Amino acid sequence: MGCQMSEYSVVAPRGFTLTELVVTILIVGVLAVVAIPRFTSPKGFESRGFHDEAQAVVRYAQKTAIAWRRSVTVCVAAGAISAISNSNCAAPVTLTHPATGGALTSTAPTGVTLSPTGNFSFDAMGRPSAATTITFTSTIVGDPARQIIVEAETGYVHPS
Repeated sequence: MGCQMSEYSVVAPRGFTLTELVVTILIVGVLAVVAIPRFTSPKGFESRGFHDEAQAVVRYAQKTAIAWRRSVTVCVAAGAISAISNSNCAAPVTLTHPATGGALTSTAPTGVTLSPTGNFSFDAMGRPSAATTITFTSTIVGDPARQIIVEAETGYVHPS
């Protein structure tokens, strides 16, 4: 004879237990506390964008020095970095930005400063006048310090 099911057969309960619901709500709460401030404040994104843009300015200065077969100077101020074709940061002749046609300068967002200030140059072979480390210091909450390193022998430009 076949197996018959009674009308009172046991069915596994469906849904979540109270413990599972509480743990899920706690995890979502912790993620919200950590993630929401990062998405509501664009300052961290601006800081990272400035770092990437400043690195591009330094790389472009090196490539221009090689292409033009002459020295190109990078001027580092507390709030900006620029590439110039003369060696006088006080009266610069800035290089032209390849996309916008404006001056090849990147300005720091509020809360970000560069150090050390001064200048260095790339010769016609793309070698820097000295090994250089440009440090980005940020007062933005949760924004790490960043660096751009220019290697002495090769002029290789990279983040730390």
